[in-house]
Amino acid sequence: MKKYLLLFSISFLLFQNAITGQASVESDVIKNQSLSEVCIMGVLHFVSKNNSVSQKYTSVQDPKSQKEIKDLVQRLKKFRPTKIAVERPYKSNIELNEAYQSYLKGEYQLSDEETDQIAFRLAKELGHEKLYLVYSQVNFDFEKAITFAKTNGQEELVNTIYANAQGLASDYDSIANSSGLVKAITYINTPEAINQNHLGYQLLCQIGNDSLQIGAEVVGGWYTSNLKIFENIRTVSTTHQNERVLVIYGQGHCKILSQLVKDSPLLNLVPVNQFLE
Repeated sequence: MKKYLLLFSISFLLFQNAITGQASVESDVIKNQSLSEVCIMGVLHFVSKNNSVSQKYTSVQDPKSQKEIKDLVQRLKKFRPTKIAVERPYKSNIELNEAYQSYLKGEYQLSDEETDQIAFRLAKELGHEKLYLVYSQVNFDFEKAITFAKTNGQEELVNTIYANAQGLASDYDSIANSSGLVKAITYINTPEAINQNHLGYQLLCQIGNDSLQIGAEVVGGWYTSNLKIFENIRTVSTTHQNERVLVIYGQGHCKILSQLVKDSPLLNLVPVNQFLE
């Protein structure tokens, strides 16, 4: 028995030393590597994406909005991004960059999408040859959870979820109409607004009962999608050292994506509002 205990102790110590050594090597690699910087700008989509609640301010083609978008582009230039990563409407990097190249040649009229209005303009001014799609299909069956709640006595919780989302959209509309688009985008990128949006997912987790936590399952799909998006961002950001990647994405993703960037030993999160204010 003592023989086996001795062998186990030796094996455990060797394993522990191996793990410690590996962690030390990884730590040294990270210390010697320059961190890439990631700046995430959340948006309420210029074109509706069939969200549960959407803002009403979507007039991006009128002269006033066009002037404000151009002002926004100039502010974002201060980050000096080496790459610009976007969400949709494009389904592949090929489709995205075919449209961008057509825009550079003067053969493409910008759509209302924020990728066109903001990312294309900014990339052109910075002399970028391409943009990067970091989108991942969202697995988020919101209606499934809401239907369960309405048929299982949780209507009040549903009303709270909608009221929380509508409050954020209404605040955005109010600021956009009174102070302009830049101020509205600055607002939705404050920690308070990002937390308010994220609260909706926490509330959604409460839908269900002891035998079926359907809300948590639905939100779990949302988290999985965001992990995939983050991995796409990490890949784009770590191809070379000292990258400066601007990510333009739906504001509802900002809480999770920002935390993942913060937690990454290879990335440094840069708050976008220092360039917008």
